[in-house]
Amino acid sequence: MKLVLVFLFFSSLIYATNRNDSTQANSISQKVDELNSADVKYYIDEIKILGTKKTKPETILKELDINSSKPITKQDITYFEKRIFSLGLFSDVEIFVVEENKKNILVILVQEAWYIWPLPFVDITDRDFKKLTYGINLSIQNIDGRNERLNTGFSLGYDPKFYLRYYNPNFNYEKNLSIYFSTSIQKRKNRSIEAIKVNNKNYDEKYFNLELGLGKRLNIYNSISTSIGFEYVQIDDYFPLRTISSSGKDKAITVQLNYNYDTRDFSAYPRTGSNLNLTYRKVGLTESEIDYNIFVAETKKIFFLGFPILYVRNFSRLLFGPQFPYYANSFIGYRERLRGYFNSVYEGNSLTLNTIEIRLPLVEKSFFEFDLPLIPKELLTYNISIDFHAFFDNGLIANKNQKFKNTKALNGFGFGMSFLILPYRAVNLEVAWNSKFQPQFIFDINFPF
Repeated sequence: MKLVLVFLFFSSLIYATNRNDSTQANSISQKVDELNSADVKYYIDEIKILGTKKTKPETILKELDINSSKPITKQDITYFEKRIFSLGLFSDVEIFVVEENKKNILVILVQEAWYIWPLPFVDITDRDFKKLTYGINLSIQNIDGRNERLNTGFSLGYDPKFYLRYYNPNFNYEKNLSIYFSTSIQKRKNRSIEAIKVNNKNYDEKYFNLELGLGKRLNIYNSISTSIGFEYVQIDDYFPLRTISSSGKDKAITVQLNYNYDTRDFSAYPRTGSNLNLTYRKVGLTESEIDYNIFVAETKKIFFLGFPILYVRNFSRLLFGPQFPYYANSFIGYRERLRGYFNSVYEGNSLTLNTIEIRLPLVEKSFFEFDLPLIPKELLTYNISIDFHAFFDNGLIANKNQKFKNTKALNGFGFGMSFLILPYRAVNLEVAWNSKFQPQFIFDINFPF
């Protein structure tokens, strides 16, 4: 997570704005119906996109499931708006139907967000405010209107590193291909409690990775991807399983396969839909010493019950193979947290986490727009949502040849509020209790589900 120190004035002097021209909407004849009735259905003859300065139409159109033989409803309109908003390219999206020359035209009116962020940052490693790094980050999105993302920078402090990442989800529109590249060099603190027990001293790991990936979107809901990479881990103070190699240097070629199914209306804060993400990673192809496998499954299901919304999530990470280094273990207490034990760390080869939340929206999509001199409008336009929620978290940790049912479960429960400042950030304020009914107050900067 990054708390960005936004030097708005500096940014506004360097980069030109992409302000919307609201008069574009006037080129369309008057709205004849905004589908206020759930019973109204329209066959769409044409689609018009307004407000884009940079984004290619195909980037937006691929989020729609529309054809001339299939009517759309008010619910479809709302769903399409949120799918487009999920791209992270726009500060506001509005879709409506107008009639022009006896044709039903679906109008998509967007307001582009700010795409270039050359900013200092503070990074909260593992969602722990005691582990701060600081540095310079350059983030450029939508470079050629295809929703590409280029991210590079360096950091000092806790876990200093240099990184470069590039992702293009629309590398080829016709074949629905995506490409991915990532590399990083990092000096990171060991996170394994078991590794420290060897001599009661913590240590640093020198880490390098390089990964190239190719993906294909099968349809609006399904996508697959694969990648090949190289990982290098070095330690100066060797003990068994701190690295697999007795030299203290692990070098491994990796191959990864991924499948993603996503029907959620809005990825950051969905109201309906499901998400299934399956990842298999093979570490060590030709290496004689390094040979283990990682399987990760994450399932999210959202049940829209009217005013309350029910969220159900399972996250499982399974490690299997003849031998595992400590740095490959699964952890509760770093990226994955269990409320009630939010600041505690639990370690094993494999883990499973379950969450049930009931959310009550208090403020939904309240649009705020500020007007300050010299500052781009895109940096002063936000959608804010607020909700109250209650939750129950459950977690299990298991080691090799151990079944989850034979381990002791960690259970936490509580309630809180989430403040979503979209498209950039979410803040959660919560109080939780563990199995012993000990209270815990939580301040977390993370999207709620």
